[in-house]
Amino acid sequence: MKQVELLEEKLLEYNYFDLYQIQDTVISNKVWNNGKQRETLKKVIQSSDTSLKSKFLAATVLLEFDNKIDTVFYKNLSNVYSYALRHTSEKFDNSMQLNGNLWGFLYEEDDLGELGKQYVSFGNEAIPSLMKLLEDTDNKIFYDGSEGATIGNSYQYRIKDFAAFYISKIKNIPMTFYQDFDKRDAEIERLQELLENE
Repeated sequence: MKQVELLEEKLLEYNYFDLYQIQDTVISNKVWNNGKQRETLKKVIQSSDTSLKSKFLAATVLLEFDNKIDTVFYKNLSNVYSYALRHTSEKFDNSMQLNGNLWGFLYEEDDLGELGKQYVSFGNEAIPSLMKLLEDTDNKIFYDGSEGATIGNSYQYRIKDFAAFYISKIKNIPMTFYQDFDKRDAEIERLQELLENE
């Protein structure tokens, strides 16, 4: 267990951008160590004692080097990605140092983003955590970059909008995007009713 604790400490020294597409050999050696840390990274994800943030960062490293995540982790990581999405919002001071670009431009662009693709890849295991996110009606997520920020922020996407879009992709349920929040919420309620009647 000591190995898991030590690796968690190392992971928490960094953020997503440090660990995604690792170029720095010092970071790479500390965290990945030519694959020697692979199993310990998996234990970080599995452990009930590690933080959701460290689990998210461990998954980031595994995806960067292995290009896949074992299906056994899908249920656990669905909750981890839910945490990461919520902590992209300003309410949580964006403690994950993420942005809307990573979660996709959604409806108008039909874009899942890097993190959205991964979340959706968990399939039905992701649905319970996404359903909970549909209750988050107030927190918005912001985009970075000049053009990207202008386009993304104009949609005023809330966490529930991301959740609804991901559910629609997993369940193959077409949805219409509305700029008007009342119409948007009515469309999300329609999605919820369809899921409840499955």
